[in-house]
Amino acid sequence: MKWGKMGNIRFRGFFRHVLDDRKRLAIPSQFRNVLRHESEGKLILTPGYDREIAVYALKTWEGVEDNELLTLSMDRLQSRRYRRHFTFGVKEDHLDAQGRILIPDFLLEHSAITKDVIVIGEINYFTLWSPEHYEKFSEEVDKFYLDDAESIEDLRRRKHEDPSR
Repeated sequence: MKWGKMGNIRFRGFFRHVLDDRKRLAIPSQFRNVLRHESEGKLILTPGYDREIAVYALKTWEGVEDNELLTLSMDRLQSRRYRRHFTFGVKEDHLDAQGRILIPDFLLEHSAITKDVIVIGEINYFTLWSPEHYEKFSEEVDKFYLDDAESIEDLRRRKHEDPSR
């Protein structure tokens, strides 16, 4: 996904949290501060690419809608499916007085989160993972890091050689 300039959003860090009995999650205080500053505590939860839940400040998400999702041609099946991956599973929410969010069942099922939650800052948004999915994906990240780094560097070089890419 391409990202436009989104202000000073910076979600950084790794946290372990637990859902309460009502399926609410206390958001780490650093992340709450960013959400309150960027979008008055309003946020968007959506299915992530890798069986996680992606959480965006509302202002950031509106940029994704404008710069990415609304630019897709809806007469192409691939574009419709891609856009609907997000729109079918989107939930708008806000931090409650205690800095918690309510996670709906359909996103809990998508991510296989039951009780324990891994919260990861991903710079301009953060993600919620089941410990099992996080561990599996983290192993993949480690395994492919060097190959991915080389591929990305090749893409960067090509882009600098041909700015039209």
